[in-house]
Amino acid sequence: MVVVFIIAIMAGLSFFALNQASDRRYSSQAEDFLVWLEQLSDLAMLEGSAYGVTADDQSFQAMVFYNYAWYEVNVPEPFFFDDAVELTLTENESERKSISRNNSVNNSNAERNRVVLPDIIMLPDGYIEPDVNLSLAFENYAPLFIYRQEEDGINLVIERNL
Repeated sequence: MVVVFIIAIMAGLSFFALNQASDRRYSSQAEDFLVWLEQLSDLAMLEGSAYGVTADDQSFQAMVFYNYAWYEVNVPEPFFFDDAVELTLTENESERKSISRNNSVNNSNAERNRVVLPDIIMLPDGYIEPDVNLSLAFENYAPLFIYRQEEDGINLVIERNL
């Protein structure tokens, strides 16, 4: 009887541990994305150039504004999520704009003439444009992660919205 009781307790504890591990995976990815955004903001302040973020089918790509044009950069590397995500810009709860996955404009049939504009811009003074909240939603996870700028405009804060 004691053995059955101990086995039942161990099974219950392992069940809760497994559920918490999956939740930590999503929280960890959201925090990694926050670190990536802060790294872009730090680069913008250190170099005195505006950095931007654009979304393609698989990743979020960093861009720099140089000589009156936007260019994709390799540092920091593009950010990849393990699962499908949706990143939206929200000014308030009623108004949401999903960050476009196809935001390129083709001037001709040639691929080399395409113009890609960023969805989010990190300015050299530490501010982020547009001045709205970013909501990150994972496809298989209910809570939202909301990134907002603090009053001083320098730090990003992440909140988990259940």
